[in-house]
Amino acid sequence: MENQQLLGTERISKLLLKYSIPAIIGMLVNSLYNVVDRIFIGNIPGVGPLAITGLGVTMPIMTIILAFGMLIGIGTTTTISIKLGQGKVEEARKLIGNAMTLSVITGIIIMILGILFANKILTLFGASENTLIYAKSYINIIYIRYSSKSSFLFF
Repeated sequence: MENQQLLGTERISKLLLKYSIPAIIGMLVNSLYNVVDRIFIGNIPGVGPLAITGLGVTMPIMTIILAFGMLIGIGTTTTISIKLGQGKVEEARKLIGNAMTLSVITGIIIMILGILFANKILTLFGASENTLIYAKSYINIIYIRYSSKSSFLFF
């Protein structure tokens, strides 16, 4: 209740700062994770350059996966905001449940299709015979991680 009072009375600049800091910290942590991941993979003796190239091939795929999350998340939160503004709290609650279900189903479908067609997808994105094994092992972990966390990524 106090939060609703703040949103209705507090200065926008103060609210923007308050609510954007957690998102900025999350993005920084994610970027740091990616940098450290590449440092370790790039330094694997004997296969570092091939492994890092395989990892690079997966980046556009991960961006597409993130786009699905943003599609569901932004669309849902916008619609929920409209419903709450109209005073239709029960409809907003139903939207949350529907979005969570859609997120989980989308995550599972992406995982299954991604794993089944990994070779074709990775080759399409530029994996060579030498880098395919590294790209495939990395992206399969991403698919599994994505499907298990998909409902949490979108909100």
